Amino acid sequence: MRTVQTRAMTGPIIGLIGQLALLTLLAATVGLSAAGWTIGVMCGLTTNVALARGLAGADGLGPADRVTLLRATLVGGIAALTADWFSQPAPVATVVTLSAVALVLDGVDGRVARRTGTASTLGARFDLEVDAFLILVLSVYVARSTGAWVLAIGVARYAFVASRWLLPWMHGTPPARYWCKVVAAIQGIALTVAAADVVPGPVIDAVLAVSLALLAESFGREVWWLWRHRPVEPEPSDVVVRPQGVRAVVTGLVTTIAALLVWFALVAPNNLSRLAPGAFVRIPLEGLIIVVLALVLRPRAGRAAAIVIGVVLSLVVIVKVLDMGFFAVFDRPFDLLNDWYYLGPGIGVLTDSIGRTGAIGVVVATALLVVALVVVLPLSVLRLSRLVTGRRLGAIRVVAVLGVVWVLCAVTGLQLNSGAPVASSSASSVVYDQISQLHNDIVDRKTFAKAIATDPLQGAQDSQLLAGLRGKDVVLAFVESYGRVAVQGSTFSPGIDATLDAGTKKLSAAGFSARSAFLTSPTFGAGSWLAHSTLQSGLWVHSQQRYDQLFTRNRLTLTDAFGQAGWRTVFDVPANTTDW
Repeated sequence: MRTVQTRAMTGPIIGLIGQLALLTLLAATVGLSAAGWTIGVMCGLTTNVALARGLAGADGLGPADRVTLLRATLVGGIAALTADWFSQPAPVATVVTLSAVALVLDGVDGRVARRTGTASTLGARFDLEVDAFLILVLSVYVARSTGAWVLAIGVARYAFVASRWLLPWMHGTPPARYWCKVVAAIQGIALTVAAADVVPGPVIDAVLAVSLALLAESFGREVWWLWRHRPVEPEPSDVVVRPQGVRAVVTGLVTTIAALLVWFALVAPNNLSRLAPGAFVRIPLEGLIIVVLALVLRPRAGRAAAIVIGVVLSLVVIVKVLDMGFFAVFDRPFDLLNDWYYLGPGIGVLTDSIGRTGAIGVVVATALLVVALVVVLPLSVLRLSRLVTGRRLGAIRVVAVLGVVWVLCAVTGLQLNSGAPVASSSASSVVYDQISQLHNDIVDRKTFAKAIATDPLQGAQDSQLLAGLRGKDVVLAFVESYGRVAVQGSTFSPGIDATLDAGTKKLSAAGFSARSAFLTSPTFGAGSWLAHSTLQSGLWVHSQQRYDQLFTRNRLTLTDAFGQAGWRTVFDVPANTTDW
């Protein structure tokens, strides 16, 4: 028995050594970065560990399997070079050479298996997975120059496998068709030609589009066969619709809605400007972690973890929605510690806009929606966790494949047209950012308290204040406006500029001169009182927290300085109002 196990492990060990040797050769010739080494080593480990598991109890690799293992090693090298291409110029000749050799060997291993009589189920599956991964890697390589749509060629096989996890009727085995092998070869050849960049762009786009159409036809025919041959339970003659069928449809619909809710919570952006369909075509790291937890935890611990994760996700969604509003109004995310102040003014604006009754209705509806979110998301995560534990083998396969793809996309920084990375960690980023902001707020409270206490004008004589302005009338005014866009770069700027120019000429005719300047504001959009207090105090007041701190201290303001220096105040804003 030990001898059989030793022979079975020999192939994967040699394969891993070969992968490291190829990476070393590539590093010595064309160069490999840390990203390339990481992806290459991960490919070698994943391939050979999976191969070792498949060989458990078998009598080692056959002649054809060794050829397929060589192909897998070459594909690992191509993946390493593809990862490098996102940080340094790609060695096109090397990528094309390795791809061409792998494609040629694809026709060799099958012939060797038939001639030696060593064809096996493991060998056929190994060959299929190597083909699929080669197409995936080449599609990632080509997508950067051709467009993200080419990724559909690479992920088609994995989407087909993932659909089997969700749809039980797709677990059948369609009859083998030689046409599928031909289509797979066409994908590899087309992507290799595209990687070589020797054909004009429009031509290669057309070739890839035809290849994608052939791939869709091939998979579509297999899906159609599976649907037609799905197992159907006998239906009683006196019942039009089977209760089991109705329950199955309802169950599938509820599960789909739960999956979509969790998916939205995980990958939805927190900025309206990034809210596009492409932002949801991403692989959430947190989703992979949820699946792994469901697989490794005991049932009771798994249920508790699912409920906790669901509650956290509901809070993440609430924070993301608040971020959207604050980015739109203030050009910054929501501050969990200080921004609850805006709740009252926001309701006031809503009341002025739609009336008291309408505002109450909106507030009540929002509260009910928040409560529903906190209830529904934990139930959704719990439902998906039960689905995972009920189909452990399929879940393991899907999470393993998506995990490798996530790492590949994270290292290469692959993005879709929306600008969002395919490898998503959106939910984790929101949690991390809020925790960091809470820490920064606490630190900033202490820092700003020291800044308020340090007043360079404290104790100054009245005669020393504003000495350069003595003998002049000074008007200190705050004018609510659109800011810089009022006089620059907008459709109404010329009219405003003409009015200002006319006023300047009148002042000049009366013996006065005027100068204008822009001051950098600590706020954006609403929140003008922060800018007012910044000018009055000489301190950078960019948050409500700082404003509240400043208001509780008796610090000299610009208006106070004029008063102490002897200016007669014609009009002043009371100190207890919002605007200074």
